[in-house]
Amino acid sequence: MRIFKIIIGLLFLSGAGKEYIQASREAGSWASPGILLGVLLVLLLCTWLIGTGLAKVKYKLTRIQSIKYFGISLAIFFCFSFFHLSRKIVPSNFVTINGLKVPLNKCIDGNERLISDEKRREEFCKCFVEKLTDNSELKMRFKKKLESGRLIQVFNEIQNDSLFLSLGIDNCYSKNMEWTERLVELMKKKYKEELTGTEFEKSNDLDKYCNCLINGYREFPFEEVIGDDFSNSPEAISIDEKCTEMSKK
Repeated sequence: MRIFKIIIGLLFLSGAGKEYIQASREAGSWASPGILLGVLLVLLLCTWLIGTGLAKVKYKLTRIQSIKYFGISLAIFFCFSFFHLSRKIVPSNFVTINGLKVPLNKCIDGNERLISDEKRREEFCKCFVEKLTDNSELKMRFKKKLESGRLIQVFNEIQNDSLFLSLGIDNCYSKNMEWTERLVELMKKKYKEELTGTEFEKSNDLDKYCNCLINGYREFPFEEVIGDDFSNSPEAISIDEKCTEMSKK
Protein backbone atom coordinates (compact mmCIF):
# COMPACT_ATOMS: atom_id res chain seq x y z
CA MET A 1 0.00 0.00 0.00
CA ARG A 2 2.85 2.40 0.86
CA ILE A 3 4.65 1.71 -2.42
CA PHE A 4 1.37 2.25 -4.26
CA LYS A 5 0.98 5.68 -2.61
CA ILE A 6 4.51 6.68 -3.59
CA ILE A 7 3.99 5.60 -7.22
CA ILE A 8 0.68 7.51 -7.43
CA GLY A 9 2.36 10.60 -5.95
CA LEU A 10 5.18 10.46 -8.50
CA LEU A 11 2.72 10.05 -11.36
CA PHE A 12 0.76 13.08 -10.14
CA LEU A 13 3.96 15.13 -9.91
CA SER A 14 5.02 14.12 -13.42
CA GLY A 15 1.61 15.07 -14.81
CA ALA A 16 1.59 18.34 -12.86
CA GLY A 17 5.05 19.23 -14.19
CA LYS A 18 3.96 18.61 -17.76
CA GLU A 19 0.69 20.55 -17.37
CA TYR A 20 2.45 23.45 -15.63
CA ILE A 21 4.89 23.87 -18.53
CA GLN A 22 2.14 23.53 -21.15
CA ALA A 23 -0.34 25.87 -19.43
CA SER A 24 2.30 28.49 -18.55
CA ARG A 25 3.58 28.61 -22.13
CA GLU A 26 0.03 29.11 -23.39
CA ALA A 27 -0.69 31.77 -20.77
CA GLY A 28 2.60 33.55 -21.51
CA SER A 29 3.55 33.62 -17.82
CA TRP A 30 5.30 31.28 -15.39
CA ALA A 31 3.44 32.85 -12.45
CA SER A 32 -0.24 32.71 -13.43
CA PRO A 33 -2.25 32.61 -10.14
CA GLY A 34 -4.72 30.01 -11.40
CA ILE A 35 -1.97 27.69 -12.62
CA LEU A 36 0.09 28.09 -9.43
CA LEU A 37 -2.98 27.35 -7.30
CA GLY A 38 -3.53 24.11 -9.19
CA VAL A 39 0.15 23.18 -8.74
CA LEU A 40 -0.05 23.92 -5.00
CA LEU A 41 -3.06 21.65 -4.57
CA VAL A 42 -1.28 18.81 -6.38
CA LEU A 43 1.85 19.37 -4.25
CA LEU A 44 -0.18 19.14 -1.05
CA LEU A 45 -1.81 15.92 -2.20
CA CYS A 46 1.54 14.45 -3.22
CA THR A 47 3.10 15.53 0.08
CA TRP A 48 0.52 13.38 1.87
CA LEU A 49 0.82 10.45 -0.55
CA ILE A 50 4.63 10.32 -0.55
CA GLY A 51 4.89 11.23 3.13
CA THR A 52 2.53 8.54 4.36
CA GLY A 53 4.19 6.15 1.91
CA LEU A 54 7.68 6.74 3.30
CA ALA A 55 6.98 7.60 6.94
CA LYS A 56 5.85 5.08 9.56
CA VAL A 57 2.38 6.61 9.77
CA LYS A 58 -0.86 5.63 8.11
CA TYR A 59 -2.74 8.86 7.57
CA LYS A 60 -1.38 11.86 9.50
CA LEU A 61 2.01 13.57 9.24
CA THR A 62 3.59 15.74 11.91
CA ARG A 63 4.34 19.36 11.10
CA ILE A 64 8.06 18.65 10.62
CA GLN A 65 7.27 15.65 8.41
CA SER A 66 4.82 17.72 6.35
CA ILE A 67 7.46 20.38 5.70
CA LYS A 68 10.07 17.73 4.89
CA TYR A 69 7.92 15.82 2.40
CA PHE A 70 6.52 19.03 0.89
CA GLY A 71 10.11 20.02 0.11
CA ILE A 72 10.75 16.59 -1.41
CA SER A 73 7.58 16.83 -3.52
CA LEU A 74 8.50 20.33 -4.65
CA ALA A 75 11.99 19.21 -5.68
CA ILE A 76 10.58 16.25 -7.64
CA PHE A 77 8.03 18.57 -9.27
CA PHE A 78 10.80 20.94 -10.42
CA CYS A 79 12.77 17.99 -11.83
CA PHE A 80 9.80 16.78 -13.85
CA SER A 81 9.02 20.35 -14.98
CA PHE A 82 12.61 20.87 -16.13
CA PHE A 83 12.53 17.55 -17.98
CA HIS A 84 9.30 18.44 -19.84
CA LEU A 85 10.56 21.97 -20.55
CA SER A 86 13.87 20.68 -21.95
CA ARG A 87 11.97 18.41 -24.33
CA LYS A 88 10.13 21.42 -25.70
CA ILE A 89 13.18 23.70 -25.91
CA VAL A 90 15.68 21.39 -27.60
CA PRO A 91 14.96 21.41 -31.37
CA SER A 92 13.81 18.09 -32.82
CA ASN A 93 11.51 16.61 -35.49
CA PHE A 94 13.50 18.31 -38.28
CA VAL A 95 12.04 18.45 -41.77
CA THR A 96 13.39 20.13 -44.92
CA ILE A 97 10.72 22.12 -46.75
CA ASN A 98 11.42 24.46 -49.67
CA GLY A 99 15.12 24.48 -48.81
CA LEU A 100 14.70 25.30 -45.11
CA LYS A 101 15.53 22.83 -42.32
CA VAL A 102 12.82 23.41 -39.72
CA PRO A 103 12.39 21.75 -36.28
CA LEU A 104 8.69 21.01 -35.69
CA ASN A 105 8.73 19.93 -32.03
CA LYS A 106 7.64 23.28 -30.55
CA CYS A 107 4.77 23.55 -33.02
CA ILE A 108 3.71 19.94 -32.37
CA ASP A 109 3.77 20.40 -28.58
CA GLY A 110 2.22 23.86 -28.70
CA ASN A 111 -0.88 22.67 -30.56
CA GLU A 112 -1.57 19.68 -28.29
CA ARG A 113 -4.75 21.19 -26.84
CA LEU A 114 -6.10 22.07 -30.28
CA ILE A 115 -5.21 18.89 -32.16
CA SER A 116 -5.24 15.83 -29.93
CA ASP A 117 -3.62 13.40 -32.38
CA GLU A 118 0.17 13.83 -32.55
CA LYS A 119 0.43 12.69 -36.16
CA ARG A 120 -2.18 15.26 -37.22
CA ARG A 121 -0.33 17.97 -35.31
CA GLU A 122 2.83 17.09 -37.20
CA GLU A 123 0.99 17.19 -40.53
CA PHE A 124 -0.51 20.57 -39.63
CA CYS A 125 2.91 22.02 -38.78
CA LYS A 126 4.40 20.69 -42.03
CA CYS A 127 1.49 22.11 -44.00
CA PHE A 128 1.88 25.52 -42.33
CA VAL A 129 5.61 25.70 -43.13
CA GLU A 130 4.99 24.60 -46.71
CA LYS A 131 2.25 27.19 -47.32
CA LEU A 132 4.31 29.95 -45.75
CA THR A 133 7.57 29.18 -47.56
CA ASP A 134 5.82 28.87 -50.92
CA ASN A 135 5.77 32.68 -50.72
CA SER A 136 9.34 33.84 -51.34
CA GLU A 137 8.84 37.16 -49.53
CA LEU A 138 7.55 35.51 -46.34
CA LYS A 139 10.15 32.77 -46.59
CA MET A 140 12.98 35.31 -46.42
CA ARG A 141 11.26 37.43 -43.75
CA PHE A 142 10.72 34.52 -41.35
CA LYS A 143 13.70 32.34 -42.35
CA LYS A 144 15.58 32.66 -39.04
CA LYS A 145 12.49 32.12 -36.89
CA LEU A 146 11.40 29.08 -38.88
CA GLU A 147 14.86 27.50 -38.70
CA SER A 148 14.91 28.05 -34.93
CA GLY A 149 11.50 26.38 -34.55
CA ARG A 150 9.48 29.45 -33.55
CA LEU A 151 6.51 28.46 -35.72
CA ILE A 152 3.81 29.52 -33.27
CA GLN A 153 5.37 32.99 -33.01
CA VAL A 154 5.48 33.21 -36.81
CA PHE A 155 1.84 32.13 -37.03
CA ASN A 156 0.76 34.84 -34.56
CA GLU A 157 2.64 37.47 -36.56
CA ILE A 158 1.44 36.36 -39.99
CA GLN A 159 -2.23 36.46 -38.96
CA ASN A 160 -2.16 40.25 -39.19
CA ASP A 161 -0.44 40.28 -42.59
CA SER A 162 -2.45 41.18 -45.68
CA LEU A 163 -1.08 38.05 -47.37
CA PHE A 164 -2.47 35.67 -44.72
CA LEU A 165 -5.76 34.83 -46.43
CA SER A 166 -4.06 34.14 -49.76
CA LEU A 167 -1.69 31.54 -48.28
CA GLY A 168 -4.36 28.87 -47.86
CA ILE A 169 -3.33 28.03 -44.29
CA ASP A 170 -6.98 27.37 -43.45
CA ASN A 171 -6.62 24.20 -45.56
CA CYS A 172 -4.01 22.98 -43.05
CA TYR A 173 -6.56 23.36 -40.27
CA SER A 174 -9.40 21.74 -42.17
CA LYS A 175 -7.39 18.60 -42.92
CA ASN A 176 -6.02 18.06 -39.41
CA MET A 177 -8.29 19.58 -36.77
CA GLU A 178 -11.26 18.15 -34.92
CA TRP A 179 -13.47 19.62 -32.24
CA THR A 180 -11.85 19.67 -28.78
CA GLU A 181 -12.90 21.52 -25.62
CA ARG A 182 -9.93 23.85 -26.00
CA LEU A 183 -10.88 24.64 -29.60
CA VAL A 184 -14.49 25.27 -28.57
CA GLU A 185 -13.37 27.80 -25.93
CA LEU A 186 -11.06 29.55 -28.40
CA MET A 187 -13.84 29.80 -30.99
CA LYS A 188 -16.26 31.27 -28.44
CA LYS A 189 -13.60 33.78 -27.35
CA LYS A 190 -12.87 34.73 -30.97
CA TYR A 191 -16.53 35.41 -31.81
CA LYS A 192 -17.06 37.36 -28.59
CA GLU A 193 -14.05 39.59 -29.30
CA GLU A 194 -15.33 40.28 -32.82
CA LEU A 195 -18.77 41.29 -31.53
CA THR A 196 -17.62 43.33 -28.53
CA GLY A 197 -18.38 47.03 -29.04
CA THR A 198 -20.87 46.45 -31.88
CA GLU A 199 -24.57 47.26 -32.09
CA PHE A 200 -25.26 43.57 -31.64
CA GLU A 201 -23.80 43.69 -28.12
CA LYS A 202 -26.36 46.32 -27.12
CA SER A 203 -29.29 44.06 -27.92
CA ASN A 204 -27.88 40.61 -27.20
CA ASP A 205 -25.96 38.79 -24.48
CA LEU A 206 -22.67 37.89 -26.15
CA ASP A 207 -21.88 34.96 -23.86
CA LYS A 208 -25.24 33.33 -24.51
CA TYR A 209 -25.02 33.97 -28.24
CA CYS A 210 -21.46 32.63 -28.65
CA ASN A 211 -22.13 29.57 -26.49
CA CYS A 212 -25.25 28.77 -28.50
CA LEU A 213 -23.53 29.41 -31.84
CA ILE A 214 -20.46 27.24 -31.27
CA ASN A 215 -22.48 24.47 -29.64
CA GLY A 216 -24.61 24.46 -32.78
CA TYR A 217 -21.55 24.40 -35.02
CA ARG A 218 -20.18 21.39 -33.11
CA GLU A 219 -22.88 19.27 -34.68
CA PHE A 220 -20.92 19.54 -37.94
CA PRO A 221 -17.34 18.46 -38.75
CA PHE A 222 -14.82 21.21 -38.06
CA GLU A 223 -13.55 20.94 -41.62
CA GLU A 224 -17.03 21.81 -42.87
CA VAL A 225 -17.52 24.69 -40.41
CA ILE A 226 -14.38 26.57 -41.48
CA GLY A 227 -15.11 26.03 -45.16
CA ASP A 228 -15.89 29.03 -47.36
CA ASP A 229 -19.53 28.09 -47.92
CA PHE A 230 -20.65 27.08 -44.44
CA SER A 231 -21.49 30.55 -43.09
CA ASN A 232 -24.02 31.05 -45.91
CA SER A 233 -25.49 27.57 -45.69
CA PRO A 234 -29.10 27.04 -44.52
CA GLU A 235 -27.79 25.16 -41.46
CA ALA A 236 -25.51 28.01 -40.36
CA ILE A 237 -28.19 30.66 -40.98
CA SER A 238 -30.69 28.63 -38.95
CA ILE A 239 -28.24 28.34 -36.02
CA ASP A 240 -27.49 32.07 -36.16
CA GLU A 241 -31.18 33.01 -36.17
CA LYS A 242 -31.95 30.69 -33.26
CA CYS A 243 -29.02 31.95 -31.18
CA THR A 244 -29.77 35.60 -31.98
CA GLU A 245 -33.34 35.16 -30.77
CA MET A 246 -32.51 33.29 -27.57
CA SER A 247 -29.70 35.69 -26.57
CA LYS A 248 -31.76 38.88 -26.75
CA LYS A 249 -31.62 41.03 -23.64
